[in-house]
Amino acid sequence: MKNIYGLTTIILMAVSITSCSFLDENMNTRYSEEDIYGSKPALESAIIGCYTAFATSGFYGGAMMEWFSPASAIVHWGLTGSTLSDPQKRWLDNLSLTQFSKNPYNLSMYKNLYGTVYKCNKLISAMPSSPVEQEFKDQIEAEAHFLRAEAYFHIVRRWGNVPIHSEIPVTLEQTNGKREPFWKVYGLILNDLDYAYSHGSKDGHYGTGRVGRHAAMAVKSLVYLTIGTLLEHSDADDNFWVCSNEEVFAGFASIGIESAKDAFEKALEAAKDVMPETSETGSPYMLAENYSQLFKWTAPEDYQLKERIFTITSASEKAYSQLATWTLPNYYNDTPDNMYYGRFRPSRFVFQKWCESYGGKKGSGDASSIYVDCLDPRLPASLIYGSFKGQKGETKYCYPTANCVKNGTRWESFPYFKKYYDPKYCNTAGYADLYVMRLAEVYLIAAEAAANLCSSPSDKLGTESISYINILLNRARHSTSNGSASTQPANWTSDGLDKDALIDRIFWERAFEMLGEQHEYFDTHRMGAKWFAEHVTKPANEFLFRPEQDDNGNVDGHRKAFYGTPSHGEGNIYPSDPIYVRKGLICPIPNDELVYNASLSLEDQNPSKIFWE
Repeated sequence: MKNIYGLTTIILMAVSITSCSFLDENMNTRYSEEDIYGSKPALESAIIGCYTAFATSGFYGGAMMEWFSPASAIVHWGLTGSTLSDPQKRWLDNLSLTQFSKNPYNLSMYKNLYGTVYKCNKLISAMPSSPVEQEFKDQIEAEAHFLRAEAYFHIVRRWGNVPIHSEIPVTLEQTNGKREPFWKVYGLILNDLDYAYSHGSKDGHYGTGRVGRHAAMAVKSLVYLTIGTLLEHSDADDNFWVCSNEEVFAGFASIGIESAKDAFEKALEAAKDVMPETSETGSPYMLAENYSQLFKWTAPEDYQLKERIFTITSASEKAYSQLATWTLPNYYNDTPDNMYYGRFRPSRFVFQKWCESYGGKKGSGDASSIYVDCLDPRLPASLIYGSFKGQKGETKYCYPTANCVKNGTRWESFPYFKKYYDPKYCNTAGYADLYVMRLAEVYLIAAEAAANLCSSPSDKLGTESISYINILLNRARHSTSNGSASTQPANWTSDGLDKDALIDRIFWERAFEMLGEQHEYFDTHRMGAKWFAEHVTKPANEFLFRPEQDDNGNVDGHRKAFYGTPSHGEGNIYPSDPIYVRKGLICPIPNDELVYNASLSLEDQNPSKIFWE
């Protein structure tokens, strides 16, 4: 029996053996590793293959956007029916904050991420035999280590204890693998990022989607921040592990992280090496002057912004790109209709939270109790809301407007994302790129790390934390379409804040700045069950029972349509008891992996007394 990771290897082995019988025995054409990796163009092609493998690991298609990110409770799946269909069952997974073991998208992400690991391992193993000059090989290998680290970072945050494959298997037995403790996976990730930093390009690869050495340090800051929040929220029954905290802390100590405080200090140090104001090694990155520049997608310079750290590039002919087709409205700006539009949407909850935070404006009539806009210029740059131009210039409506509160259809029940629209778009995959990481996130990482290290928002570290946020808020205020500065979002001060309130505000600032960029699941799930329940699921559930969510003359009503129908019962809302929130902190191991990996059994599943089966 074989696990998913080794499937590609087995197929290649079988093809290489069986194909020989179809060849004339005098055939002397052979391709050695030296042929395949024997030139700079060949190595370039190989590393691009690794990037492409990563791009298909759920970032573009429904596996990530439609069926995973909405488990965060702050973005939403945009389409449902009135009957209990298979898609609706998967939406119920999201309402449980996870993906169940037999969800096909859970398997798809698992399989494709390990496919990325395989491609990276294949390239890394070939480096010693390649005759290409060492400096060039070092850069290629650094990128392969970076991509393997990114793949494992996504794997460990989704499934916890997982098999580790750092070399190419040469036997069928080696394709199997036992689950390793999650801290060992983090150790591999940090080692790979260290290699990528020490051997990577110093200048980066702007406009290509490829990474330089400072990209490794940027991701390292997020890895340390993630570890810090895991250890900070390690009270009994609060996080995803089932072993003792003593074992967890000893495990992280074995990879050089002594405590949550140590992890936050390392996160802040790494972030400072990337931010241009604090870098002592010469960071190549810079914030875009205007937030809307990040999502213009019109000119070559839009794809070469120095804010880009790690992007997945797109072109309309790439079938795996779904950023445009799965986020934009039907007929948007006279594009042809497509039944899949708008299936990944900002939630009503996060829209109202954003407006409430930064100069919200309430509507009139049936919309007088809700926010319909705010003064933060990032909102119209990020989202389509209220109304938009559809086919033949027709005005179409979506949330939040009075007619959508009262008479809206399910399609109109949410705003839409605007970030992935480009003028060339015409019912195709589109040309917009996905920012896996951009410089703004590093400021947010530094702010959160410093906030966790401070005693008070008014002390040195608290003030430092706020200063990083204010850099982003200043950029946001100067991102209006007419060039005049807005009054919002206003700079933060420490007035009226305690440490917990500061961390909460930073969490929501992350949500607003990067909404729709597919960080939502990871940002909510790393904070522990108690924090997740108190700061996200409870408020989200309370929001659902405001008057605007009732039927209120609507054909279905927002709450009824998405959170309870006659076919699957009323009240299917997010779990708010930490006992049940904890069940969704990581995903169950895909059922196929347990069946086909000879080193595992059904007993290796995340235990059902804690996790959803």
